[in-house]
Amino acid sequence: MENMFKLSRRKGSAKWQVRKRWPSDVSAILKGEFNASTGEEDRKLAQQRLPFISAEYERRVQEARDRLSAQPRGSLSDAEAHRMAADFYREALPRYVTSRQLDPIQHQELQALMHQRLKGAQAMLGRNEYGAVTGIARELMKRADITLPEESPSLEFLHRMLMRAFVSLHEAAAANLDGKADFVPSDAALLDAPADPGEQSEGRTLDALITAYEADKAPGWSGSTKKAKPAVFRLLRDVFPDRTVASITREDARDVVEVLRQLPTQIGKRKELAGLTVPQAVEKGRALKLQTISPKTINDGYLLHIASLFNWARREQWIASSPFEGLSVYDPVDDSERRDPFTIEQLNTIFASGPWTAPWSPDRDKPGRYWVPLLCLYHGLRNGEAAGLRVEDVGTDGDIPVIHIRPYDTRKLKTKDARATLALHPELIRLGFMHHVEARRDARETLLFPEGAANSRGQVGAKLGERFSAHVKKLGLEGRKLGMHSFRHCFEDRLREAELPERTALALARRTEPGSSRIYGDGLSMRQKAEAVAKIRYPGLDLSHLRDGQK
Repeated sequence: MENMFKLSRRKGSAKWQVRKRWPSDVSAILKGEFNASTGEEDRKLAQQRLPFISAEYERRVQEARDRLSAQPRGSLSDAEAHRMAADFYREALPRYVTSRQLDPIQHQELQALMHQRLKGAQAMLGRNEYGAVTGIARELMKRADITLPEESPSLEFLHRMLMRAFVSLHEAAAANLDGKADFVPSDAALLDAPADPGEQSEGRTLDALITAYEADKAPGWSGSTKKAKPAVFRLLRDVFPDRTVASITREDARDVVEVLRQLPTQIGKRKELAGLTVPQAVEKGRALKLQTISPKTINDGYLLHIASLFNWARREQWIASSPFEGLSVYDPVDDSERRDPFTIEQLNTIFASGPWTAPWSPDRDKPGRYWVPLLCLYHGLRNGEAAGLRVEDVGTDGDIPVIHIRPYDTRKLKTKDARATLALHPELIRLGFMHHVEARRDARETLLFPEGAANSRGQVGAKLGERFSAHVKKLGLEGRKLGMHSFRHCFEDRLREAELPERTALALARRTEPGSSRIYGDGLSMRQKAEAVAKIRYPGLDLSHLRDGQK
């Protein structure tokens, strides 16, 4: 934990000090922040004092938590009130259901009395009159060491839940006297109370959570996700060794963010960091002034995966809420500025070089090198979406050639929105793309492009993308991170300039309507899509040398 502390100097003082926020759960007792002087002017000597300062910090935090736990709680969640009522029903039920033998007269009298009491209890519930259960509520809160003010909405909710249980107990008693052995309470809430996350997760460690999460989710992970997870799990195991999931607080989560801000790049590959835990690697990286990971890597490479893990834990009732919910770091680089589109001049240079010096012919090899960039240009496809196309993914809808973008066993899609059926751009038809498809179909091939096979990490078309980037670099084209994904930016620029209706544009771009979970293209006919995609043009781009006489 000492690696979570930062050394600083007071203004006008040569001695190093430590400052750190108190955890939010003890803010009622520990105000402001923890502040301690190391008493040292030498940084290395000050660093050696950190374990002792850390121990003092932990002692004071634990002392505050012990004081808080000794005080009556002043809050009650709806889920807790629900469980209290359900427990009361189960515990009281044997006392309400008569098990002794009755003679006919006793049975008739008790049966009439119980039905009368049931009607009375139902009427009280209908009038929001809770006098019959206020004493029970006081006893249950006393057991739980909870004190609530009389006007508290939480207390009113507890009263109502207990009154519902009170009514159900009378229903059970009346049903028993009526001879209904298969009685089930009409108030199903009493049989379906939310589980107590604290009890369920007691003793469950972070390591056990990671193991359970992997067992449940790993079969559906893409290759890139499988590659990213080990670094995330290593971070959590190193920062929280032997911790239970329920003990990890929001303050702990913020500490993880601070670790990530100082995490060196390539931590798993640097010889100077070999054998170190993540906190140790952070400390050594700081001393060696190693480059740290970018905000994008912190957010997308770590926090996104950590949030997914803890959200799963919440859904599976290991914890009541995720301490990592909503955490991210500010990234000064806007998404739109990360990669440049190709200019028209650059597109002309690209498509007059390499495999594009002549029209496509079936006797040529490496069809992916030729067709994948063109598919990305005219449809805004991602590299893996285009490179992984199968022969069966290209067909016709009536007389309109179409492409189906869909996942299959060895190829996942980046987002749910990515799945779509697109009308083939007329320029690709003119360039002979359908002839290539038919040739692969006649040869009984599965993939449109042999280069589209997934590599050992599950990445589709990775080598193809790398070779294209190398080709662009060799051409000397200038721009920010020019590569296969630059075609997607080109496509979206052309989409805006086409001035299509928003619904149509979102369908072609395979994006979701803002505020909706439904993909906008669902309501368009294929004829409408074909007419729309034909309006995606690149004025000034000359591909006439690739058409083989077709117009």
